Amino acid sequence: MPNSNIKIFISCHKECTLLKNKYIYPIQVGSALADKRFPDMLHDDVGDNISSLNPMYCELTAQYWAWKNVDADYYGFMHYRRYFSLNSMRLPEDPFGNIVMDNITEENINKLCLDETNIENIVSKYDVITLIPNDMKSLDSDSVLDHAKNHSPYHRMEDLDEIIEIIKKKYPEYAEATTKYLNSSKGYFCNMYILKKEIFQKYCSWLFDILETHRKSKSFDDYSIDEYRVSGFWAERLWGIYLTYLLEHNPKLRYKEVQKTFFEKTSDDLNISPAFATNNIPVIFAADDNYVSIVSTAIQSLISNGNVRNNYDIIILNQNISEINQKKMQAAFTLANSSIRFINVKEYFKDRSLVTPAHFTVEIYFRLVMPDVLKKYDKVIYLDSDLILTEDIANLYDTEIGDNLVAAVQDVDSAGCYKEFDPDRKQYFDNVLQLKDPYSYFNSGVLIMNLQEFRKTYSTEYILKMAESSNYIFPDQDVLNKLCENRTYYLAPSWNTMMNHQSETVSRLKVAKMAPRKIYLDYIEARKHPKIVHYAGYQKPWLYFDCDMSEHFWTYARQTIFWEDLLLCGIEKKANSSSNVPTGNPTPAPSTVAWVEGIEEPIYLDGVMIKFIKFINNKLPVGSSRRNCMKKIAKLFFH
Repeated sequence: MPNSNIKIFISCHKECTLLKNKYIYPIQVGSALADKRFPDMLHDDVGDNISSLNPMYCELTAQYWAWKNVDADYYGFMHYRRYFSLNSMRLPEDPFGNIVMDNITEENINKLCLDETNIENIVSKYDVITLIPNDMKSLDSDSVLDHAKNHSPYHRMEDLDEIIEIIKKKYPEYAEATTKYLNSSKGYFCNMYILKKEIFQKYCSWLFDILETHRKSKSFDDYSIDEYRVSGFWAERLWGIYLTYLLEHNPKLRYKEVQKTFFEKTSDDLNISPAFATNNIPVIFAADDNYVSIVSTAIQSLISNGNVRNNYDIIILNQNISEINQKKMQAAFTLANSSIRFINVKEYFKDRSLVTPAHFTVEIYFRLVMPDVLKKYDKVIYLDSDLILTEDIANLYDTEIGDNLVAAVQDVDSAGCYKEFDPDRKQYFDNVLQLKDPYSYFNSGVLIMNLQEFRKTYSTEYILKMAESSNYIFPDQDVLNKLCENRTYYLAPSWNTMMNHQSETVSRLKVAKMAPRKIYLDYIEARKHPKIVHYAGYQKPWLYFDCDMSEHFWTYARQTIFWEDLLLCGIEKKANSSSNVPTGNPTPAPSTVAWVEGIEEPIYLDGVMIKFIKFINNKLPVGSSRRNCMKKIAKLFFH
């Protein structure tokens, strides 16, 4: 009969999506050193433990804890993103021997046969279940030893030599198996296995005695963070040695090798729920680590203008905001009616051919995946980071938009460019975007997004494929305008009032004046009492202290913990410029310049100049006389 006393532990050093059934036990490793204890998990610092040694022992602190504190007939160990596959059929693998899956879903778990019934039926048939070994040839190595020497940069070979000497001295019967395994072309890695009790107990006694003897034999003070994981690293080789010995001395051993799965996404963020049960106002930003101070200022303005009767559910989509900056931001905004969470959406954009022209970064595309990322939300507000609120955002959220996909403000720049100012922009609208009404074009910096209707209408894959299909001038904005044509609710311009960026020859007001009369007059009226000030363009208040409407920004910037950083940014900008007066001919900020291959100096790039840049790159090859001539002309022109 199947044995039900099976315990398989999942080692976790962060909160993540987990497989849960009666045989699976998530355990937080290094709990003794952690700032936060993860809920709904075991913790490796209870009872007899080595939790504090986690930086050295890695996931083995969970194994030690299970050895000392848990009684079971079978003990198994997986990682938060690496699981066994108990499927008898061999599933497709990557070059490293991994079954690659996107996330831990019920469908994927069933493919891996990790449901309770399969675990019961399969595990009880064997004494040892371990991973199919890696072929060292596929890892550019001749043997396990060669891989350790030449392809494991954080492994010190002196440690292996010391461990071998410990084995020879304390466990000489394993010396032959040690030599045989290290010279073999098959490697058992990851410290993953399911072992019958007797074998598990003996293995742990042998393993931890060797590791502890080694740990106490020397100082590791000069080891780097990665080198310091020495015990966890070499334990992977020790399992291969022990298994080699076991197979040689137990011909009747019931033994099975299984595939390993690697999950690309492991965060519960992708199943994120509203932060508050009532009066929940979800507001979404997209930012990177360099923009933390800017988005924090926007959040400060949001909270300062909020109402205690409302709850503000703030979510920041990102791919690289550091843990330090996340904690800083969460510590800065601690009101009972506000929540700040971070969702890493990097995996959505892996292997995508998305163009980021001009000063844009990949973050502009993050709003396009919100229907999929925020599955438990029907309606949200999206805000660019470079804006300031002067009114409660809840008033915007309360806007009824029916079955429209978005609510947004008409783009006064595009209207002016299309009608009079820019023939190229008109041609682009007519031939590329092909909107039935070009003046319906909206700015995507402030949006009410009807996620429920989006999910009914378009898949995320369809949206991203559209984004990849053409070289759009304003990629995310152009895509949304095409997707939402005839399904847009238009907001009052005061909800997205763009500042007037200006130079000696052109300004936003000049362009706006060429738009249809109503669009222009609505924009002028909005400037008198803006509900949201949007610093769209290259003249940002943290770079140009006296740019248009900068007073709104600094009112809230002074209230953030990043005040000094923002101030320094502007001071450095001024020091590097002959003048900080925006009405002159300002030197563009680093984030608003483009680099043309073959031209050593940066040049300012606005959307209307994309065709020019493409012409240079396509028609004037690097090293050609034409290219060299253009370099000289460009330097004269842009200086």
